[in-house]
Amino acid sequence: MKKSKIINALYIHIPFCKKRCLYCDFYSQTDLSLMEKYLDALVRDIMSRRTLPVFLKSIYIGGGTPSLLSSDEFNKLFSLLRNSFAINKKCEITVELNPESASERLFETLKKNGVNRISIGFQFLENRLLKKSGRLHSAKRAIDAFRKAKNCAFKNINADIIYGFPSQTAAELNQTLNKTLSLKPAHISAYLYTPPQHRKNLFSAEKHSDEETLKMYRLICRRMSQNGFHHYEISNFALRGKESVHNLSCWNQSDYIGCGAAAVSTINGVRTKNAKLLTYIKYPLKRKKERLTPEKLKLEKKFLAGRTKKGIPTRKKHTPFIKAGWLREKNGRSVFTEEGWFLSSSIIPEL
Repeated sequence: MKKSKIINALYIHIPFCKKRCLYCDFYSQTDLSLMEKYLDALVRDIMSRRTLPVFLKSIYIGGGTPSLLSSDEFNKLFSLLRNSFAINKKCEITVELNPESASERLFETLKKNGVNRISIGFQFLENRLLKKSGRLHSAKRAIDAFRKAKNCAFKNINADIIYGFPSQTAAELNQTLNKTLSLKPAHISAYLYTPPQHRKNLFSAEKHSDEETLKMYRLICRRMSQNGFHHYEISNFALRGKESVHNLSCWNQSDYIGCGAAAVSTINGVRTKNAKLLTYIKYPLKRKKERLTPEKLKLEKKFLAGRTKKGIPTRKKHTPFIKAGWLREKNGRSVFTEEGWFLSSSIIPEL
């Protein structure tokens, strides 16, 4: 009988938002009256995983907007986690939040419960773009939220930003970078705007050219390097030692548990996906199951490793991409250059 792997990563999804951003394609729900029933279902979901072989090195609470939970709700959630799973003393515990729902009380509650990493959704620090994208906070509110986190002794703070957003200029992006870097975060995630696939694209007439987007990407890479951040994954930059443990676990194709509506788990070659919100509230243990074939696992491994500095084993067919400057060979592995990463979605299938 095949021995089960120890699972080191847990993701918890809180799918609620006060308002859905106009560009967002993630699964979320704005009917906050469902929160109590949802949390009851989440308890059942978490408790059903207690028999799994778990020693957590990473807990990530994402959304949605997890910071909509009250202090009491967070206290109950963390108490449940401590009573359900073995947790490494050095476990990275991340909570995502939006600036408009960040308060000193929230940060104090998170700190008390062992949270040691905060991820704040800036997206932009220009009020014009915040308003256009449907964000609820101002640039000032975002900066204030970051400072409150620092005042509560959080040292490992990530800031999310978006580039390539319709009508965004390089100058506006540079201003966001200036303001973000001045706050001295430990980690910055810079995501290329992707038009929504599951809802109407309100900005279809304002698409940037590839050349404009590439200039923004190069600007980000240059500014990050100048400020001591290393580019360890397509969209992620960190000070040394501050790489996201949770993200690296996923990119290294490690097993993980996902709890919450529409959350995904991968355990021993089997991938399960929870139901969407209304069904999940009634049947939190109802999950679609897929046994991953060796071919699919191999393809995913190539895709995930290609996203990081780990790269993939060098093959003869990589030579044209190395000569073009999109890949470089290092210790028998082909690793994307920064220019190559920008084109990686079209290159990886050829590797």
